[in-house]
Parts: sequence; structure tokens; C-alpha cells
Amino acid sequence: LRLRPPPPGAPQTERILDVETPETPKDQPEDAPKPVASQITLNPPPDRRRAIEKFAFTQVLEEEASQVDVFSSTEIASMVEGALAPKGGDGTDAVVATLGVTGSGKVG
Repeated sequence: LRLRPPPPGAPQTERILDVETPETPKDQPEDAPKPVASQITLNPPPDRRRAIEKFAFTQVLEEEASQVDVFSSTEIASMVEGALAPKGGDGTDAVVATLGVTGSGKVG
């Protein structure tokens, strides 16, 4: 999941979506990879009659994540290499799908 940044000049409103930052285990070695965020909490505005909901994903990228961050963290490059088989072989099938409302920043 990638959170879309607000458009430039948009008014700052109260966030209704929060990324849950995972805790690093106390006994984790310094050189071990840090855990990635994988859950969000949806807090609907008070004028809506909806409950607070939590959703889990493989990984959640914050609004500050660049397109390069998204590309490098999703292993798309290895999928493309597998499909094109640049080092020989038969290649494999791969599908990359981007979902979201129109204008939400998908790149296909």
C-alpha cells in the first residue's frame, strides 16, 4: 500500500488514516533489517457513523515515499527479469496490478 501525498497547497486536515509503526525487537542485532510498516488504522471523521477499522498489508509506504522507493521495495525488477529472461531460459509469467481511484497516483 502506498499512501498518496496531499496535492501541493491542499489544506491540512486531521488525518483519518494512520500507519502503525512496527516495534523493533529489543534483542534484534544492529545490522538486521528493520521491520516494515504493514498495518493502517482508519479513523473516520466524527460526522460519519463508522467504526475505527484496521487493515493489514504486506508493506505500507508513507506519503513521503518516492516512486524510486516504491519500485525498489516491491521487487518489480526481479519480476521483469524473470519475464524477459535476459540471462537465457524460458522466462516466467508475471502480472503487476495497480489499484486505486482515478488520479490517485498509479503508474502503469
